[in-house]
Amino acid sequence: MLLLHGDSSERTKMKFKKLCDENKLPYCIAGKIEEISKAIGKTNKAIIGIKEENIAKQIQKINHGGEEIG
Repeated sequence: MLLLHGDSSERTKMKFKKLCDENKLPYCIAGKIEEISKAIGKTNKAIIGIKEENIAKQIQKINHGGEEIG
């Protein structure tokens, strides 16, 4: 799963959406770059890849208003 920050440019969003769609990867667009970076203890990280399936499902659940995906 990819987590993209909401402040990214439309070009960046489209690029990564296309890559996710081509590779059948889920993605979420949420938060600000500062929030996402702080969550992983880094600075200026616009895109985060999440390998852990359970964490990815919980992020999707939260992002979709509590409904579990898949």
